[in-house]
Amino acid sequence: MKAENYTLPNVKLAEFEGPLDLLLHLVRKSQMSIYDIKISEITAQYLQYLHSQESLVLNIAGEYLVMAAKLTEIKGKLLLPHDEEVIEEEDPRNDLVDQLLVYQMFKEASEGLKSLEKERQTSFTRPEMEIPPNEANRLAPGVKISDLQFALQKVLARQALLEPTYRTVKAEEVTLEERMSEIKKRIFDLKQCCFEDLFIGHFSRETLVTTFMAILELAKNHQILLEQPARKQSILIKLGEV
Repeated sequence: MKAENYTLPNVKLAEFEGPLDLLLHLVRKSQMSIYDIKISEITAQYLQYLHSQESLVLNIAGEYLVMAAKLTEIKGKLLLPHDEEVIEEEDPRNDLVDQLLVYQMFKEASEGLKSLEKERQTSFTRPEMEIPPNEANRLAPGVKISDLQFALQKVLARQALLEPTYRTVKAEEVTLEERMSEIKKRIFDLKQCCFEDLFIGHFSRETLVTTFMAILELAKNHQILLEQPARKQSILIKLGEV
């Protein structure tokens, strides 16, 4: 069977933050849903892109090759015959989808903060960052990335209903450090609170992004703990060990 060729943009490896950044770029370019990635097609594009690079620095190329191996492994699992008697089997793409979702959140939040800094010279912009494969365990013990993403989706959906048609942008927005301090104080006073409760109010989009980034930063530094009694239930936030 002849391999398909895809037209790839004339870009260099250095233009991407890492393998997840490249993968997200290819998914968007192919107009795919992150939740339903066509692994065969995206793997072919990814491998063709790596082969098109004239030279790869060994220490940089390593992480891209690891992702290539992961894509090939997922593709192989999807091609294996499935037992018809198995009612429900975990999709081998799930872990990759989780990584892409959380990376996309960080990337969009980062882009939003940089845009605000340029327009209004605020002080809480954050650089784009690559999310390591096991970032879920470090950010939120006991809570999967998909759970956190689902909770954020509910918050954004609720906010969209409350948001007026015309919004006045305030001259001053809360900084990341201020929001982190406010969250820690609230958790200290209440002992615990729900994830959604930190987003109650007529917040601007900028403040929503800052609040979410503050939660991730506090969890990553173990200053707060994220727990979920059962799937799809509200995520509880408690004080960490620090």
